[in-house]
Amino acid sequence: MPSTILLKNATCLEPGTAHLFSSDVLIEGAEIRSVSAGLPAAGKETESVDLSGKVLMPGNVCAHTHLYSSLARGMPGPGVPPTSFTEILERIWWPLDRALDPELTYASALVGALDAVRAGTTCLIDHHASPESISGSLQTVSRALEEVGLRGILCYEITDRNGTEGRDEGLAESEAFLTDLRSNPRALLHGLVGGHASFTLSDDTLRRCADLVDRFGNGFHVHVAEDECDQRDALLKHGARVIDRLSAFGLLTRRAVLAHGVHLNDQEIAKVREAGAWLIHNPRSNLNNAVGHARVGQFGDRVALGTDGIGADLFEESKFGYFKARELSLNSDAADFLAMASRGASIATEAFGTPLGRIEPGALADLVVLDYDPPTPLTRENLAWHWIFGINSSMIESVMIHGRWIIRDRSFVNRNLSEDYSRARKVA
Repeated sequence: MPSTILLKNATCLEPGTAHLFSSDVLIEGAEIRSVSAGLPAAGKETESVDLSGKVLMPGNVCAHTHLYSSLARGMPGPGVPPTSFTEILERIWWPLDRALDPELTYASALVGALDAVRAGTTCLIDHHASPESISGSLQTVSRALEEVGLRGILCYEITDRNGTEGRDEGLAESEAFLTDLRSNPRALLHGLVGGHASFTLSDDTLRRCADLVDRFGNGFHVHVAEDECDQRDALLKHGARVIDRLSAFGLLTRRAVLAHGVHLNDQEIAKVREAGAWLIHNPRSNLNNAVGHARVGQFGDRVALGTDGIGADLFEESKFGYFKARELSLNSDAADFLAMASRGASIATEAFGTPLGRIEPGALADLVVLDYDPPTPLTRENLAWHWIFGINSSMIESVMIHGRWIIRDRSFVNRNLSEDYSRARKVA
């Protein structure tokens, strides 16, 4: 495969800036080298692709997901239906993650990665848990992502819910993975320290997580106030609300990734914004678990979209988020959800140290080609409405990650999808 690729006559779309322009794009290795109209054709070593009539955009970044849930589709429900959020965890998700062994972890990560690329998502910020098979689990997830060619920011979900031994194994797995990445950097991988949620994290465990964060200089990826039970537990056991607990241990930093935030009060939201931490809105999951709706209008510009394990389709997630917000207030603006869908790229940029989410020289070449022929004019002013009411993942024609085609003309370049899914069905 040529290391230089020239994309000609593209309609370039940057969701993060609502920027639309026509241009050629030259890619050398993993990065965009030139963006200009009328770039000259290069030599034999350059692959030239005519994108006339096509939309070229940066790949989406899913800011919070759980690859381990990829094989949950069609899974039999519990014998006694859950009636609360904690019962959903106890009867569905915790039995599932306890069932994961290395084979299931790999199959789940592989299917999740394939589904992500097919949806135009080029980077996942994943939160992994496999309490009966912790050691080496992040390397197993990494192997699946790298085989597909997907970018990932990974962590293990440290928790006290499986006892001190399980907690310590989670800490050790996190340390081993982060140490390996420091010694052997991998272009497509980055790591965070992960924790489940305040209500399964003791003060001692938070202290140990903070030590890892300090030693490796990264962020803490944790569920925050997804349900009111998280706040009740924090107040009952620790005399403080969730955000105050994280802040007390130095975990509320600019690199923190806080999933959900449904039950944060005004003071907590202000504290998160002051710290510059990321809040991740997961509208489909919140609807599915009936936990309420995050007040994303107060979260500022450090709010991004995640799926919480319901696939990795950010086009779909932004639509659900918009329509739920619209139900609550007719003042809700489609542009807010276009912006949220694009901000995962900012988290990835901070992690990898090279721009993502932009079509500009020096940015990483994580790109998606859409076969979107709008029946009405597509402009900067109406882009958000096209995003919500027109563009969807079925229009994806090609996907490039780190300068390599992963999907070309609607087919995976180096994967046999039917074989991968057939093996996954057997494991499931």
